[in-house]
Amino acid sequence: MGSLNSFAGTTCLVTGGLGFIGSNMANSLAAAGAHVRVLDALISQHGGDERNIDPNLGSVEVVLGNIADEKITKKILVDVDYIFNIAGQVSHHESMIDPLRDTDINVTSQLKFLESIRQYRSSAVVVHTSTRQVYGKPQYLPVDEQHPTVPRDINGVNKLAGENYHRLYGTVHGVRTVSLRLSNVFGPGQSLQKTGLGFLPVFIARALRGQPIEVFGDGVQQRDCLYVSDVVDALGKAVQQVASGLINAGEVINLGHTEVLSLLEIAKLVVSRSGQGSTISCIPWPEELARIDIGGFSGDYAKAHRLLNWTPQVAFADGVEQALDFYRRYSWYL
Repeated sequence: MGSLNSFAGTTCLVTGGLGFIGSNMANSLAAAGAHVRVLDALISQHGGDERNIDPNLGSVEVVLGNIADEKITKKILVDVDYIFNIAGQVSHHESMIDPLRDTDINVTSQLKFLESIRQYRSSAVVVHTSTRQVYGKPQYLPVDEQHPTVPRDINGVNKLAGENYHRLYGTVHGVRTVSLRLSNVFGPGQSLQKTGLGFLPVFIARALRGQPIEVFGDGVQQRDCLYVSDVVDALGKAVQQVASGLINAGEVINLGHTEVLSLLEIAKLVVSRSGQGSTISCIPWPEELARIDIGGFSGDYAKAHRLLNWTPQVAFADGVEQALDFYRRYSWYL
């Protein structure tokens, strides 16, 4: 990944670095020659696993702990140049079941971590991962950054708060921050055993097992899906642009894809490429999920292209092939 070559010799901290996106970020930075520190609370239901870190990359230091723990963050922030703040709770459904827990992880812990950065390493550049869920039900497609933010679940409300804290620490305290709003990210290293991590890992897991796939609703709701290497690329470019002063601290930027597919189209492609013959059916929405469903979504990434010189490189079908191949080779994910 060419955009990460400039990180060689730098010290990078990846929060949530044992999880799906975080471990891909950590491994890619280490492969590019960066000194990588991973901080992860290793909360079981979030899908993190120490095996996600490539053992052949000797420049990754793993610390188990919470970003809210000042005793840990004070030490781990020493001499850090770049912070990839990926830690967080991502399940929309879980956020409604236990809203206080989601608030503790996605709001309180984020604020405590930003305070540690301000006090102990304010020179570091920070990129924060947010979510399309901050927009709520789209009023138009594709959704750009000017779209109203009216979240339909606790997770969306809290991730929006996390964005605002990062923006405030950028504009008021001078910490160089940027937030990226992600859509449906998939690829190697994503837990296929945990629930609440999105529909794609469910589709992939059931397809590889030859199990039936159930699609909520009529299946026509659309999604744009991002392969994880494209997200890693965007995260790297975001901190580079902030560090260079080419974008303002506190910016919020969408990621998205030109390919927009219905859930039924996605399910059929995954089943076709898996070769296991899973059946696909549409079932009614569970009431508790129907209340927070946002319908179809696709993100306008024109701002990312303009400010980061970023465009997604991996076609959905190619990404599915690569993901399936990975999980066939590393069957413990299943």
